[in-house]
Amino acid sequence: MMTDTGKEKCAHTSLRNEVDQLQLSTNHLKNLVYSMSVVMSERMEHTQEYEALLTLFDTVRNHIEDVQGSSEKISELLEPCALEVSKG
Repeated sequence: MMTDTGKEKCAHTSLRNEVDQLQLSTNHLKNLVYSMSVVMSERMEHTQEYEALLTLFDTVRNHIEDVQGSSEKISELLEPCALEVSKG
């Protein structure tokens, strides 16, 4: 049977893994958006759709940055919990 401390360590590790995965996914999305914007600027710069797509890319980029900020905040909040769990 797992102790409360063992459960807390397990929960903390699981949450830490999820946050790490979220940060990895965010980085992949940032790279993808950057690559797509390069292709778009090279091939579509003088088309009517360019401005609309640029607005869309900016919106997506902003949301990715919001997610990244949230995952960083969660990581910061997890640090004191890790210290408490390791003491127990």
